[in-house]
Amino acid sequence: MKIEISNQQRIKRVNLKKTKTYLRKIFTRLNISSKKISIVFCDNGFIKKLNRRFFKKNYSTDVISFNLSDEFDPDYLGEVVVSVEKAVKVAKKRNCKWESELMLYLVHGVLHLIGYDDASRKNRLRMNKKEAEIMEDIFGPQPTAFFK
Repeated sequence: MKIEISNQQRIKRVNLKKTKTYLRKIFTRLNISSKKISIVFCDNGFIKKLNRRFFKKNYSTDVISFNLSDEFDPDYLGEVVVSVEKAVKVAKKRNCKWESELMLYLVHGVLHLIGYDDASRKNRLRMNKKEAEIMEDIFGPQPTAFFK
């Protein structure tokens, strides 16, 4: 498994070593351990530009996934772009650690890369259930305990 991480934000310091460890666990849980992925941590302005350019939506979002696998490199899943700024803001509202919110966004992004979608209510419920299973399997019933 190959994980490349690019940090394009200065909102919070992200523990990249811990992030890679959790991503490996996520990949193992999803049986995709032989795959490669790129992660970009950014702020709301950066992700808003991507959302506008690629999806014609003029607002920031939490995570965007780009499936980039092809016949030249079928093991490359793609890129997951995550707004650390959004994770911090949402975590305050949910009264949880921003790192836990960030991990949830990573799980969500990876699920998109392997074929999950949340466009319909039925698919969104299926995806949310899978996210919850993964978060609980990896972090336990109270994932914030891992980020103290």
